[in-house]
Amino acid sequence: MKTIRFYIKGDFQDGYLYGGQLFLVENNGELKTIPLWDIITQHIHPGSEEYDFFKIIFSQNNWLKNEQGRSFFSIKQFKESFDRLWSKYANIEYCFSIDKMIPKVLQKLDSVPVFDMQIYGMRLFIGNRKGLYESGFSINNDNSVYLNEDVERVFDAKTTNISAKAGSVMISSNSDGLFHGQMVGIGSRLKVKPKAISDNSLRSGWSGYDVLNYESQKNFDYLKSAFSRTEERKYLYKDEANTNKISIDDVGTEAYSLHDLLSNSQIKEENIVYSFNSSSNCFFFLNDGTLKGLSFRKDNKDMPVKLSSTDFLLPKGITERNRAIKPISTKIVPNGCVIEYFDQVILIHNNKRTVLENNSVISIKTYPGSIRYKNVITIFDGRGVAIHSMYPF
Repeated sequence: MKTIRFYIKGDFQDGYLYGGQLFLVENNGELKTIPLWDIITQHIHPGSEEYDFFKIIFSQNNWLKNEQGRSFFSIKQFKESFDRLWSKYANIEYCFSIDKMIPKVLQKLDSVPVFDMQIYGMRLFIGNRKGLYESGFSINNDNSVYLNEDVERVFDAKTTNISAKAGSVMISSNSDGLFHGQMVGIGSRLKVKPKAISDNSLRSGWSGYDVLNYESQKNFDYLKSAFSRTEERKYLYKDEANTNKISIDDVGTEAYSLHDLLSNSQIKEENIVYSFNSSSNCFFFLNDGTLKGLSFRKDNKDMPVKLSSTDFLLPKGITERNRAIKPISTKIVPNGCVIEYFDQVILIHNNKRTVLENNSVISIKTYPGSIRYKNVITIFDGRGVAIHSMYPF
């Protein structure tokens, strides 16, 4: 099914959805925040069918797949009612504004544009040409946000990609390399190890607690990690029910090149034009226009990839004449991915293809590891942000 989408007007170049708050970076460098539900309440009448439906699909994704949700939607009539509402609201074009609301200005950043932004463990991370900036923050009972300290630089090389998990932050700095930052304690600044793990890094991705470092849009190394369990967490969650106490101690204890991983595969390295990964799979756009995947196999100590190849749907826009087209960026969502082209954003979800945006964009955020926003996609184009909810079944 189509996504349900609403668009919020504003000169936003990047942002992140976290803890009920929409964090925004405006084109002038101001870092702001506003409760997402305040925006929706201004435009959709509280207590209405539409309002309650939006609450589930945009801020309580965990209700859809928990034990109660599975029991509820196993009843045919309830599932049919949900599908009718989805079809109804997916065909409405929602356009919201925040003119009557005043987002809270947290700080003005000293450098824009922002190359990447991520929030993890109640800490804000922003990458730009000057480096990686960080600040912890708190969300009060009245849903207001305040910074625990100024947003300050903790790493001084150009930062193009940020990827966080298990108390670690992977920092991609192009020709300066891939660096490993660690959260050393609640309320403490990120500690970045001074030695680069890899000499070049465009972006990185996670496979469990292992890291894939992309030296280019098509080539990566698979880096094994050493991790341990800790009794005391070194980072916070908005949802204290999350009890993950894994801590990554070291990245790159073993390394496998793309050439190594493909040694027994039908996929030829020279045919790859773009690659990306989820936790369980790596995916390859080939120069004939096909999209193929390999599964990671963690029980094999010698080779962390199971050589099983799968064909995926071709994104809209790839034809016989332009099969070598490759994405600008990709993001992972549950059971699919978001693909950015220079003039279009595509969602492939449950083997179905949907156009999300028919224009160029600046930044795309997905939240596959989130409890409440697992099915949500936020897309920033400099004139506003489109927020999509994916059909959950």
